[in-house]
Amino acid sequence: MADEKKWGKWDGPEKPEGPGAVGMAEPTPAGEAEGHGRQAVAICSNCGAHSYVGGDWKWFTCWKCGAMSTEVAVA
Repeated sequence: MADEKKWGKWDGPEKPEGPGAVGMAEPTPAGEAEGHGRQAVAICSNCGAHSYVGGDWKWFTCWKCGAMSTEVAVA
């Protein structure tokens, strides 16, 4: 069973701890040269845009509006 992540807005002055980066508007193609990656879809808590993020990320910055969101719960 996959983990479900719920994202909330981050109001801190700097990047939160843990892995993360800017979310992508489209998924990264998983070609042979790139290897296999695990991605998830996150929804920005500010504008509602869908972002493709790494499966182990703890935070992401929205590609569309620039708001930073962090993980607030893991089910």
